Amino acid sequence: MKDLNSSSSPLPPIAGVVQTAPTIEWHRTSDDLQLACRTWKGKVGFPVIVYLHGIEGHSQWFENTASVLNHLGMTVYAPDRRGSGLNPRDRGNLSSYKTYLADIEVFLRKVSFDHLGHSLIVLGNCWGAKAASLICQSDYKPTSGQELNLPIAGLVLCSPGIYTKIDYGMGTKFQIAYSSFVDSGRNRKWPIPLEIEMLTNNPTFQGYLKRDNLRLTEATASFFVESFKLGKLAEKASASIEMPLLVLQAGSDMIVDVDKLQGWYAKAKSTTKDLRIFPDASHTLDFDSTWFKEYAHVLSEWILAQCPVVT
Repeated sequence: MKDLNSSSSPLPPIAGVVQTAPTIEWHRTSDDLQLACRTWKGKVGFPVIVYLHGIEGHSQWFENTASVLNHLGMTVYAPDRRGSGLNPRDRGNLSSYKTYLADIEVFLRKVSFDHLGHSLIVLGNCWGAKAASLICQSDYKPTSGQELNLPIAGLVLCSPGIYTKIDYGMGTKFQIAYSSFVDSGRNRKWPIPLEIEMLTNNPTFQGYLKRDNLRLTEATASFFVESFKLGKLAEKASASIEMPLLVLQAGSDMIVDVDKLQGWYAKAKSTTKDLRIFPDASHTLDFDSTWFKEYAHVLSEWILAQCPVVT
């Protein structure tokens, strides 16, 4: 078992980026669990970003991008999903996708309360884009039954894993589905079908990922079943998204089905929306040394355009 108590490997810097060290905060969920969150506190009046990481990732992967946003004055919150990152309890497990959504709802309410008068941006990366797109629907029904009523000013999706090229074979899918119906099998773990080379073609970051003891490489049968449910809901979500939308997509993505993603994007009802594709970039734009500068510029300029600084 990986040692989650030891410090993870430092994230390699991107050329030209001055990394800002985050603080680690702990936030309580509705079922009284403490979840870790990397936080970059910015200036009063500037936008507040909540970042939701992908299936294998955790909040440290966003450190270079968060540093760029933070240097511009923005506050960035990057919570680690339960069972991943700095959260060792039930590692790789998710009992219900509604529990994951509830965690986000509680977190967004707290951030909104702590930053009264500030605009929020929800940013979903890869697998995290599924929940981000659901939360930002105009007709979203919170799991608690209590309306969110949050000042969410925009939704950003980075290489969103709503449609993917990577999947298990039918035999493995059947075994996972069967295991999820058996109490003794719900917690049986299966390797996540991703390779480091699919995440990035940058040798420096490939080395980092190989050393990263917080990277999630396997998950339970329950997790995969709940992920499937979450994904099916996310596929339908764009028709109910009306807020400003920005999709940042790697052009040489080995994970995301870009053609299907473009169809999803076309159905979004947002009057302000933009799809940017970065040619030759691999899946994780935060690790792409060729396109990072352009990616970070587009991201920061778009956020500031949607969220003028308040005084």
